Amino acid sequence: MTGILKPYFSTDNEAEPALMTVNELAEYLGIGRNRAYELLNTGAIKGFRIGSIWKISKVAVEQFIYEQSGLI
Repeated sequence: MTGILKPYFSTDNEAEPALMTVNELAEYLGIGRNRAYELLNTGAIKGFRIGSIWKISKVAVEQFIYEQSGLI
């Protein structure tokens, strides 16, 4: 797939950050932190690190969900 998906998440709301942490990712997907780190380290979910802290965009999480559910 090429291009960037239009986000389903409402990032227009400034109270809701566009990035999430590993803990937030794990909670959102209902998985453990180790599994969240595995998804990031294998590239299944695209994220980036600032120092030792992972940051994951909600668009990347959304894309992962779409791909895994067969919607794209």
